[in-house]
Amino acid sequence: MLKSLKIRNYAIIRETEIKFHAGLTIITGETGAGKSILMGALGLILGERADSKVILEGTDKCIVEANFEIESYHLQDFFGQLELDYEATCIVRRELTSAGKSRAFINDTPVNLPVLKALGLKLIDIVSQHETLELNEAQFQLSVIDAIANKQEAKNAFQKSFKTFKSKQAEYNQLLNKELKARQDEDYLRFILNELQELNPLPDEQEELEKKLDELSHAETIQQASLAAFNALEGAESSLLNQLRNIQQSLSIAAKYQHGLQNLLPRLESNFLDLRDISQELEQIAEKTLADPNTLLQIEQRLKTIYALQKKHRVQHNKDLIALKEQFDKQLTEIGSLESQLIQAEESVLQWKAKCIEDGLSLRLTRQATLPQICKQVNDLLKEVAMPSAHFEILMQELPFEKAQPNGMDEVIFLFSANKGFKPQAINKVASGGELSRLMLCIQSLIANQVQLPSVVFDEIDTGISGEAAQKVAGVMRKYAQSHQVIAISHLPQIAAKADEHLYVYKSSGEAQTQTAIKRLNNQERVVEIARMLSGENPSEKVLAAASELIGISSN
Repeated sequence: MLKSLKIRNYAIIRETEIKFHAGLTIITGETGAGKSILMGALGLILGERADSKVILEGTDKCIVEANFEIESYHLQDFFGQLELDYEATCIVRRELTSAGKSRAFINDTPVNLPVLKALGLKLIDIVSQHETLELNEAQFQLSVIDAIANKQEAKNAFQKSFKTFKSKQAEYNQLLNKELKARQDEDYLRFILNELQELNPLPDEQEELEKKLDELSHAETIQQASLAAFNALEGAESSLLNQLRNIQQSLSIAAKYQHGLQNLLPRLESNFLDLRDISQELEQIAEKTLADPNTLLQIEQRLKTIYALQKKHRVQHNKDLIALKEQFDKQLTEIGSLESQLIQAEESVLQWKAKCIEDGLSLRLTRQATLPQICKQVNDLLKEVAMPSAHFEILMQELPFEKAQPNGMDEVIFLFSANKGFKPQAINKVASGGELSRLMLCIQSLIANQVQLPSVVFDEIDTGISGEAAQKVAGVMRKYAQSHQVIAISHLPQIAAKADEHLYVYKSSGEAQTQTAIKRLNNQERVVEIARMLSGENPSEKVLAAASELIGISSN
């Protein structure tokens, strides 16, 4: 519910704050006083586009701020989806600068115009000569039927089935795309897997082969160096080991006479043994190290293959190649299992499709059973709002399941004719703004007690009617306002007299500028205003009495 509207520096409004209440609020005023300005300011809050021309002359920025009570609107999910802070009281603010910049805020969080507009549709419904867009929307027309039918169980059942069907269908399509891509990749996967299987890489093989390659590539150098070292140590008559043996023998004789020499003999023996072991190992290395061109070629070819596959797959170790081999093998195995998964997924899709069709047919029967009642009630109400020759019909068409929407497998079209003898046609083709406004009033009054509708603003929907017809329109509007907040801009005293709150828009001449002002009328002021609406300025006592009588009727 709209609680308040603050306007600053908009058009010819310097600054004002309007408080709104539940029930029926009527706004009246002289022609040109600024009632349309209020609608323009409200439009900014609802996300309509505007330019800097609406800013009050001589100022740099205009601000429009609205305060809404939204606890009963069930908008928590909506706020959550947009990552906005939800509060039971929602503050919407719009700012325009003379430089052409526009900013919007919901609970002090900056938002763009599409978000503001989406929220606005859930907060206020403006019904005017020019704006009855909802009435032309197929989804709104379906929601009207469902609200009046008051059979939410059937609709909930279909929506649940439809949501599950869509989920299963998405799963199937995902699997199908995965399977198609897998089939496309299968030949490539098999090729690279065969390469890896033929190579059959071992974890530490690369390092061992690289060491062996170095050894075989330098076999002659290794053999020559080993033999030369062996000969120097032991192979020749003057070898180092022979010399050490001679030294040991000489010193062992002398050591009998010198204690220090005795201590050196064990050390010489130890060195002798170490050098002899080294000599034997050198001899073995020389004997085993042979130039083997065939083995060398095999190792080079093996390493070349390993390096090529590592480069191809952008890895640096055989362990990575082994992991890839296992991965590709797993992928190929999964391709085979995808076929069985697809069969199961397709069966699930078909099962939920059948459930959807069943629930959709049940929902359709519920709707069809309600259509005659809705048409009768709307046509009866049209007579009450001064449209005795108007005729309203609802055409329901069956949609193929492929075109089903979350609201069902049906498409409805509201047909309307304002004049006797003319065949009803789609309302967006034949109804004028005023006719649509009153038709919307009739429809919304029917569903008022079934669903929580947003606040409704009727912008001069009483154009073209007067007298008893106006009295009837006022009665319907008054009944509607018993359960919803209704704000109406009107020029008819019969409607103004029904108000719970009566706001008066007028111009005041300041020292420098003419400005629009708004005041809440008390009972005495209401009598004067309604009398003025009946007969013009300076109403007579009889007219004032008639105005009092109208107000008295509204309070009964």
